[in-house]
Amino acid sequence: MTRAVTYVLTKHVQLSQTFVTGEIAELRRRGVRVQVVSIEEGAERDDATVYLCDLHPGRVALVASHLGLGARHPIRYARFLVDVRRMRGEMGTKPEQVPWRLLPLVVGAVRRHGSTALHAHFAWSGAAAARLLSLLTGIPWSVTLHAKDIFSKQRYLEHKLRTADRLVTVCDYNLAWMREHLGLARPVALVICGVDLPDSWESAGSAHVVTVGRLVEKKGLDTLVRAAGLIAPSVPDLRVDIIGDGAEREPLQRLVDELGLQDRVRLLGSLPHEESLARIAGAAVFCLPARIASDGDRDSMPVVIKEAMARSVPVVGSDVVAIPEMLRDGCGVLVPPDDPQALADALLELLRNPDRRAALATASRARVKERFTMQGEVAKLDRLLFGGPS
Repeated sequence: MTRAVTYVLTKHVQLSQTFVTGEIAELRRRGVRVQVVSIEEGAERDDATVYLCDLHPGRVALVASHLGLGARHPIRYARFLVDVRRMRGEMGTKPEQVPWRLLPLVVGAVRRHGSTALHAHFAWSGAAAARLLSLLTGIPWSVTLHAKDIFSKQRYLEHKLRTADRLVTVCDYNLAWMREHLGLARPVALVICGVDLPDSWESAGSAHVVTVGRLVEKKGLDTLVRAAGLIAPSVPDLRVDIIGDGAEREPLQRLVDELGLQDRVRLLGSLPHEESLARIAGAAVFCLPARIASDGDRDSMPVVIKEAMARSVPVVGSDVVAIPEMLRDGCGVLVPPDDPQALADALLELLRNPDRRAALATASRARVKERFTMQGEVAKLDRLLFGGPS
């Protein structure tokens, strides 16, 4: 049986969402036909994607598409309009809204693709569009819930949790939180954002400590800068590389300057994914001192930690959210969030102890192989969507 799915996304391709592009590539490798419908362009453009922002029908064609669906499937179309009204705050032409009037124009493309499933990542406009396309086509829809879409930027979340045919999330922490705080009682599948487990890899740079991520409050990178200041007297040639960009870049640079760490801590900005991975592999330690942000936003299970573990780089992370699910039991070092001294102590102990680093590296790579591979997790999704092969 041909297995075909339409991914309905808010933006594609997103450099910060390599887990989505990797998942799509692995499904295709497994023989699944994957079509992508995206509301907006991402940082890169994929010519095979159907972008709603590219559709500019005339008024006659647009009206005809609605009338045609209404005539052929009046009940489906009526339910579609009801949901458009129910989620009206997410309908429109602004960024991160659904241009719902255009959705009937892509129904034919979805049907020609032969999709028997619609899937979204993040419970935002992509999920809203998947829900609406499901109403128009009768194809079941599902959504993978990640972090900010659950904890701080909820958009008609309860409606989406109630109406999705299948729910997926990426860690046990998320599921427990939704059970406790949202009263979610229905089944939720666990499909972790897996990573490739390379047999060999490129290394670049020679930093003592590397971190990679958007420069935002929840990453806790100010804690890393302060910890670097504490260990600098004990590590004369200390170098800490921070890879990424975001709203916190200027405050972080000011902190670096204030602490006199200009020769020790470098803000390298955004780098291509492969170069970031090479710099992780070239580091003595990878560090992500994440926290729960003031608005409730948080990382659930950061993919970049698993990428470091897969490259046998020991990891120091905060004891929050789902980071312990990756690092506990001797697979990394956990410290309290917002505690520069505890972080400094952990980093200094690892930098002084190569045997300890080697033991953590071996254990962490073994954990990725056992629990977090892209191949194993996408196989779960394949079975969930289609009853596909293991």
